[in-house]
Amino acid sequence: MTGYVLYRKVIRLFNNVKFSACLIALLTLVYFLGLVLPQKRMFPAREAYEKWVDASLLNKCLDWAGFTDIYLSPLTVLLLGLFFINLLVVTLKRFPLILGRMYFSGEKPSFRVAELKASKSATFITTTKEAGELSQQLGRFFSRQRWSLLEGKDANTFLAVKNRLSPAGFLLFHLSFLLCLAGGLSIAYTRFSAKLALTEGQTFEGDIRQFHRIDREPKMFKSLPSLALLLDKVDYSFEKGTPTELVADLQVAYRSDKRREILRINEPINRGPFTLLAQTIGVSPLFIVRDRGGRELDGAYVSLNVLNEREDAFRLAFDRRYLFTVTFFPDYLLRDGKETTRSIQVKNPAFHLRIEREGDKIYEGTIRRGARADAGPFTIGFNDLRFWVEFQLVREYGKSPLILGFVLAAIGLIMRLVFYQKRVKLAIDGANGHSRIYLEGTSEYFPHSFEDEFRTLADKLKQYLEG
Repeated sequence: MTGYVLYRKVIRLFNNVKFSACLIALLTLVYFLGLVLPQKRMFPAREAYEKWVDASLLNKCLDWAGFTDIYLSPLTVLLLGLFFINLLVVTLKRFPLILGRMYFSGEKPSFRVAELKASKSATFITTTKEAGELSQQLGRFFSRQRWSLLEGKDANTFLAVKNRLSPAGFLLFHLSFLLCLAGGLSIAYTRFSAKLALTEGQTFEGDIRQFHRIDREPKMFKSLPSLALLLDKVDYSFEKGTPTELVADLQVAYRSDKRREILRINEPINRGPFTLLAQTIGVSPLFIVRDRGGRELDGAYVSLNVLNEREDAFRLAFDRRYLFTVTFFPDYLLRDGKETTRSIQVKNPAFHLRIEREGDKIYEGTIRRGARADAGPFTIGFNDLRFWVEFQLVREYGKSPLILGFVLAAIGLIMRLVFYQKRVKLAIDGANGHSRIYLEGTSEYFPHSFEDEFRTLADKLKQYLEG
């Protein structure tokens, strides 16, 4: 008995309007704080965030309470959970009422002939037909007008209803909130976002170590499902030194589905929970290092961000003490003793190479494809040139319920606000060939415009009965 009493108290609490208003006010405050307080995503790197946290006791408290990632904080999740439990209780509480307004509760509409005859807003149609015949004709007429005709509780009374299912829009609209919550939380807690650079001919088979930058780690489902990529070919074009087109031809395998895809800038592809977007392009020269005897020490395609004569640097595994700094010339030209490029198109590629060991320069010069540079203890050759593409890879679950929630919300609003319910009470009075049909119409919304529709409907009914 005690458990039942507690259950009733909890239901009454969640069904209380003041409780709903309090939850909405607290959620509004939480989302406002998210706009005011510094958030983790605003910091460029984890080190910068940790430095900010250590700067003051207030910052430490905000970090401890989860307010620096407030939209995913336990407080926000708790308030959202309470709000949607409240929403579910209110919806279930109104479910029998909704069935009644759609006239599916099993009870017949109840009103009396005398009430319609006394109503100032009612009108009547005179006819010489008997009540039995009129009942059949009313059914056929309202069926043609796409109205539902229901028999009343009293004899010779009827209720005509247009958009009978309109009240169900309330249920769909509130169900959409639950779906949006489930989808939003799923996306927030499972979202993984990272940058991946692939060179032509290179594959990715789900090894997380291949990501050179992870923007967001998921709180749930941290392992990535089966995804494989193979970058076959890259095409690009420039206008006035600015990249205007990037086309990445690659094979995408997700589970047992393997397809060839063409990616362009701002044109992502989707596979299951994955979204793949091509963002930037660069060059990947093949550098091979040999010792003085010609034995190969190391070799690799190095992804460099050196287009538009930007400078980049790299190290090789054979000896991490050496730093290689390069400048790229796609169409090499030596003009008045100065190195430059004729165009951005790769026609005569060359790299200006500077090699340093622990800060001391041991070589500087320019090498073209097939040439080698003598760095003393070793030589380094530029043997091949390919392109690389940086992809933004996002994995998240929850888009389907989120989209379905928005669709149901739109359908619910349309049902309630566009196809709103209209009702016409009808009563047949009289006998011996002298009958009157009394009509009174009401509408959920826009009663003034419905008056014209009601008069038109009554005129059509009169013509139908006469003809």
